[in-house]
Formats: sequence, structure tokens, C-alpha cells
Amino acid sequence: MSTDTGGAIAPRTQLLVYAVAFFTGSQVLIVSVILPLWALSLDASPVVIGLIISARQVLVVAFSIHGGALQDRFGPRAVIIVMGIAGAAVYVLYPLTPTVWGTVALQMVSGFLEVTGWIGAQTLVGGLLRGEPVYAGRMTAATRLGGFCAPILAGLSWQYFGPAFAFVATAGWVLVGTAVAWMLPDTRPRPAPAPPPPSEAAPAPVAASGVASQGRSMLPSFSDYVTTFRLLALPAVALVIACTFMRQAGSGVQNSFYGVWLKQVGFDAGAIGLLLGISNGISAVAALSVGWFSKRVKGHWLLIAMTMMAVVAIAVTPLLGTFFALAIAIGLRGVGQGYNFPLMLTIASKAVGPGLQGRVAALRISFNKFGSSLVPFFMGAVAEFAGLEAAFYLIGAIGVVALMGLGVWAARSPAFRTRSPGPG
Repeated sequence: MSTDTGGAIAPRTQLLVYAVAFFTGSQVLIVSVILPLWALSLDASPVVIGLIISARQVLVVAFSIHGGALQDRFGPRAVIIVMGIAGAAVYVLYPLTPTVWGTVALQMVSGFLEVTGWIGAQTLVGGLLRGEPVYAGRMTAATRLGGFCAPILAGLSWQYFGPAFAFVATAGWVLVGTAVAWMLPDTRPRPAPAPPPPSEAAPAPVAASGVASQGRSMLPSFSDYVTTFRLLALPAVALVIACTFMRQAGSGVQNSFYGVWLKQVGFDAGAIGLLLGISNGISAVAALSVGWFSKRVKGHWLLIAMTMMAVVAIAVTPLLGTFFALAIAIGLRGVGQGYNFPLMLTIASKAVGPGLQGRVAALRISFNKFGSSLVPFFMGAVAEFAGLEAAFYLIGAIGVVALMGLGVWAARSPAFRTRSPGPG
């Protein structure tokens, strides 16, 4: 179950990590299908739909760094299990709370549980998989394969069995991933050796209660936030965080108004799920070649280029009127996503030490979800006044301009000018 020292990682360990990623990383795709449809069933306006989608990121932005610190303290296995059980329970509550504000509250809790478990899965890349691009690419392929299956099943569940069944099926999906996580190796930090017994002349002070100490370690700590944000001083981490934020110009659109637009122009839930599935299926195949490309192309240029491709491919959605054209565009987005995600994982994980893997993953997630919270609400506001089509174009233009600026910074930065090809 453990990794081989200095050699290849044990196949069983690899398969377990990939299986966890398959279920944990695809939850967001399920939500991107059923939540917009659920919001429409509540007769929500575009602004309210944006509010419902954005609410999922509120607790994530505030506490994801604490979630990353929990990974470093208790190990990702324990965190994934706890968050998975709680998350499945929350999904069952959606059909029992058919109001806008009830949905907003559930979104905040469910978003935090989902993302904290996903941080745990990403932490496994730097821990069990040693941050190697080839393994990160395989993990991304497994994630995208889950993203291929999950939205299709979600869309069909909604279309043929209704909202309640779709939410219960989502809970079941989460619980299967939790069961797989139970079989992961325990990567909790090893406790320090016990001190020698005290002499009779110098009795030892009474130690604090183990339970009390564990309780304190589960609470948010200001020092964790300080340590985590200091990582931004590392150019490689700063690059990843910038790309993470700008990537939301595409992901924020896909996870909110992409399904709304397709529904409005006549596509049903099954077709919407199939398009998202196509994207992730292509993404899974593309991710398998990241290890090969990362040895031949500088990682930062590959990351910027693939992020821009993913943004443009979804911004042009209103220009495409047929399922075939939409499938080609979302497929190109899948290629970009298949490359940019493992590159972000490997660049960030190799830039920090073993004891900071959870924190650097959480830092990336914090900015990722901050962007996720801004894009749907901003897009909904633009759609309210200028139309949904204009909102697609505006968000895409902002993302492209920002990524071009990031490219200029990387070209002028000595930290990247002297680096050899690869993810580091």
C-alpha cells in the first residue's frame, strides 16, 4: 500500500488515488448540471441563479486554507472520509428544501464539504504520488473520466426520474468515493518519539489532554493563513495561483450559465450532461500526454496556453447553434482543462516541501473558488442588463486579456526565463 522508495509507486496505491479522484473531482460537474436546473425550477431570475451558484463558494473562500491545514495535520484520507459522509447527507436535503434561501444555505455547506474533500484528493498528488507529472496526468485522466460519466448520469437521472432522484443519486456517488478513500494508505504525520521518562527529582508537568489538543488542532489558526499566503512569494506558486484565478473565466461560466443557455435554446438535460461528459472524456485522454509534453515544453508556457484555450472554447458558446459545433468547442475546452489542471498541481507541489502540500493545494482552491464566486454573480448581473449572450463574450474577453498580461510577466521574470522545460 505504500510507495516504493525511490522507484515507481505501488500500482495499488496509484489505483486507489485515481479512484478517489474519479469520484471526488467529478462532483462539481454533477452540480453544474443539476443546480442550474434546480434554480430554474424555483423560478429564479438570472441574478438569483448567479447568487445560488456563487453561494457554493462562500465558506470555501473563507475556510479552504484551514481545510488544507487539516490535510497536513490529519492526513487526506481521514478528511476525505469525514467530508464525504457529511456531503452525501447534505445532498439529500436539497429536494426537502425547495426555496431559494434554503438552497443558498445548503450550497454554502455543500460547497465547503465538497471542496475540502477535493483538496484532500489533490494533496495525494504531492504526497503519495510525489508530484510527478506522469502520475498527476493519470490522476487528472481519472478525474476527467469521472467528469465524463457523472454529468451524463446526472442529466439522465434528472430527465427521467426527476430532481429528488438526481440529488439522491449524487449522494450515492459521493458515498462510493468515500468508501474507496477508506482503503487509502494512512498518510497522517508520524508522531514525534516519546520523551525519556522523567527522573524522580524532576517530575514531568502534566500534559494537556489529548482530546483537548486534537480539538484545538481542528480549529482555524491565524498562523496557518500567514504561512499559506507567504507561499505567494514563490514565483512558481504565484504563477499557478494567477492561472487558477483566470481559469475561472471559463470554469465559472461552465458551472453556472452554460447549462442555462443550452436549456434556453432548446437542449434538454440529457444533452447538456452529454456535452459536459464529452469535454471531460477528451480531457481524460489529453491528460495522459502531460508527462511527455512537460519534458519538452516549459511548464509555465504550456499552462498559460492551455488555460487560454479552455477560456475561449466556452466563451464562443452563443455563436454555435448545433450540437456538433458545441461538442467540438467543449472538446477543445476539454483538451485545455486536461493539460492545465495537472500542470498546476505539479508546478505548485514541487515548489513547496512535504509539510505544505495541503496548504498549497488549499491556496490554489481558495483563489479558484473566489473566482468561482465572482464569475456567476457578475455574469448574472451582465445578463440581466445586456443579455446572456453578451455576458459570455465579456467574461471570455476579460480572461484572455488577463492571461496575456500573465504571459508578459512570465516572459520578463528571471525565475521563469532561466528554467528548463518541465513543470517546475
